[in-house]
Amino acid sequence: MDKDWVDIGRIRKPHGLRGNMRADLLTDVPERFKDLEQVWLESGNGERSPYTIESCKTERNALMLKFAGVDTPEAADKLRGAYIQVPDDQKAQLPEGQFYVCDLIGSKVLTEDGSEVGMLREILQMPANDIFVVDTPDGESLIPAIQEVIVELDAVNQRVVIRPMSGLIL
Repeated sequence: MDKDWVDIGRIRKPHGLRGNMRADLLTDVPERFKDLEQVWLESGNGERSPYTIESCKTERNALMLKFAGVDTPEAADKLRGAYIQVPDDQKAQLPEGQFYVCDLIGSKVLTEDGSEVGMLREILQMPANDIFVVDTPDGESLIPAIQEVIVELDAVNQRVVIRPMSGLIL
């Protein structure tokens, strides 16, 4: 994950005959699209290109988008799967106590007594709760992001403090 960019959506599929497309929201602030004129699309190969938004409408948990120069279903289909991104300095401000997942990736994971567990590599979003994927010296550990386990999240200092449960860490 490139920390200079923030994923705010992902192109799902073309919609209609004029180059419109449906996209999944990857932001908790969908109204931010109303003020955006330009976004960048990152394809699976890591290439990033700027696109000008002609129109955008939110529908429940999805977006209906139209980009300038994307005027056919075939052109829209070529963008399928691309991540919609903005530069890190344009990400929406969050309320106090909330953070972006990308700000936690790379954090040092410690136990309450200060023992180093490893580094947070990924956060999996699951139906019941998120799962922190931590690279430890002994391999990968999956840590549930629940109140009983996560003691402190400090995105500024890249620190996660946990209270290990029995059998939690390799």
